[in-house]
Amino acid sequence: MTNEKAAEQIWVTTKEGAEITGYHQDYLRKLASKILSQPESERVIQIRSRSHRFELWLPDLYKYMAEHGYGPQENDHHADED
Repeated sequence: MTNEKAAEQIWVTTKEGAEITGYHQDYLRKLASKILSQPESERVIQIRSRSHRFELWLPDLYKYMAEHGYGPQENDHHADED
């Protein structure tokens, strides 16, 4: 993720969002669908639905990545088990 991309105030499709962030496109589709069902004031990412596809506000997507991380999170107590 570059500073140039992070500064862009643009809408991206789930495909573009996946390419930029490294998240899987299916994950972003499911996330967008879940978020879209929430009241607009409670959404962590601005989402809009366009012709059977979702568009996400890129700055919000970066903020989501920063707060939620990337990929599966391993619990510390499982690391010690053999």
